[in-house]
Amino acid sequence: MRLVDIQEGICKEETKYSVQCHLMAEKAEEYIEEWWSQNADESTDLYSHICIDKLEVCCPKHHYGKDCLPCAGNHENLCNGNGKCRGDGTRKGNGTCLCDEGYMGEECDQCAIDYHISYKDDNKMLCSKCHTSCAGGCKGGTQRDCASCKPGFIFSVEDGCADINECDEANRCKDNEYCLNSLGSYTCMKCDKSCKECYGDGPDMCRRCAKGYSKKGEFCVSDKGEDTNETLTSTRFMTYIGLLIATGILLPKSATLGSMVGFAVLSYIMGAEYYCMINGHTGLVNLTNYDLFQMFRI
Repeated sequence: MRLVDIQEGICKEETKYSVQCHLMAEKAEEYIEEWWSQNADESTDLYSHICIDKLEVCCPKHHYGKDCLPCAGNHENLCNGNGKCRGDGTRKGNGTCLCDEGYMGEECDQCAIDYHISYKDDNKMLCSKCHTSCAGGCKGGTQRDCASCKPGFIFSVEDGCADINECDEANRCKDNEYCLNSLGSYTCMKCDKSCKECYGDGPDMCRRCAKGYSKKGEFCVSDKGEDTNETLTSTRFMTYIGLLIATGILLPKSATLGSMVGFAVLSYIMGAEYYCMINGHTGLVNLTNYDLFQMFRI
C-alpha cells in the first residue's frame, strides 16, 4: 500500500471530529513522510515520532504537562489503582491523582465519605457504598453500621437505621390521595376515579365513593353501569339482526355458500351469547344450561 493511500484515509472513519482530524493530519503530513522514509530497524514508533517528538501534543505514558513530567507515585500502581493521573499522556494536567468514585486522598488510598473499606490487602483496597439509610459515613455495609441516620430513618439498637413509615401518620395526604411508603420517604398517589377517599389503588380500595359511583360489595361502581349494559346489549342484538339479514340475502343466490355463512353466523351468535351469560350479562336465552359441543356435534 502506498503512503498517499494511507494519508487519504486517515480521517475516513472519523465523523464527530473530522475537521480537527484533517487539520492535525495536515500538520503531521511532512513528519509522516519523514518517518516513512526511515529505516524500519532504526526508527521510533509512529506515535512517539509524530505525537510526542514532532508535534509535541502528547507525552509518554504516565507523564503529563508541557514538559512531560512524570506523574507522582508508583508508575506500576498509579493512584493505588483507584484513580488516574491528571493529564496522563498529554501536554495538559497537573499530575495529581483524580480518584475514582468512592475514593479520596492524594494517592486515592482512603475511602470517601459514605463509603467503607470492604476489602484490603497489601496491594489493593476496595471501597463500597454505605447502606442507603446512613449519613456521615459508616464502618460497614449494613444499616447497623451507620455513623448516623438520614432523614426518613430512625435509629434503634436492634435494627440500626430503620425506615420510618410516614404513612402511619393520619392525614398525611389529601382526601383524594393515598399514602405509599418507600425506603426513607413516601409518595402521595391519586385514588381511583371511583373513590373520594381511599387507602390504596383501585375501585375496591375506596373508603368513600366519588360522586356518580355507589358501593356494591367491595367495589365502587358507576351509577351509569346499568344504562351502559343496556346500550351494549341493544347494540349486540342489532349486530345479530344485520348478520342474519345478510345471510338471508346471500342464501337465494348460492345455497352452498349461504348455508356455510349461515352456520358461521349461528355459531358466532351462540358463542357470543354463551360468553355473555357466563359473565353475568343479559342474553337472548339462558344458554348456561346447554352443552354447546353437543349441539354442534355432527
